[in-house]
Amino acid sequence: MIRRLFNLNTLYILIAIIAIGLLLIPRIIESSHLQSKGISYISSNIEDYYHTVFPQEGKVTIEIDLSDLESNEGKVLFEDSETKIYITKVTHDDSEYNVTFRSSGSYDAGGATLVSGLEHERNNNGLTSHFKAKAEAVYKGENYELSPSGSSGLHYRDGDRFGFYLLPPNQMKNIDLIEESIIEVTITNLQVNLWVKKPK
Repeated sequence: MIRRLFNLNTLYILIAIIAIGLLLIPRIIESSHLQSKGISYISSNIEDYYHTVFPQEGKVTIEIDLSDLESNEGKVLFEDSETKIYITKVTHDDSEYNVTFRSSGSYDAGGATLVSGLEHERNNNGLTSHFKAKAEAVYKGENYELSPSGSSGLHYRDGDRFGFYLLPPNQMKNIDLIEESIIEVTITNLQVNLWVKKPK
């Protein structure tokens, strides 16, 4: 009789462990995907997350030193409690200067937030990114509209990157680093990408 009770108790414990395991396994898998893929996992999971995009109000300005390109790395363009945009590099060749920004957001099981120069959108063809930010620069008192130089999708766990050419090609001849080495860049129309977990 005792042995039979022991076997029944063992069976009940085993069933309870299996039931708990079946409940926890999907959460463990989701947590694993979230840790390995970050925002890109959330953005591709349209069944479980709502997604909306809206423009960030206002404009942000940053000064870039053309005489010491490496000194610009890490300069912050935008920052709030959840997101940050900063310079990763400024490059120069014979025909152009180029600045690359890195957007870093926040994410957890409840959703994600990313402020970027890009709008990220999920459609039938997969995840697409649209360059939305606008930029202009002031150098030696002259204003220039800047052109996008490139961007990435959500290739990082916490965000993306985007960049601009710092001067139009026909203005490169005006560069005189002895007279003026600082170019001031102002960016508008940054995008707030927001993903929120759907209620069950």
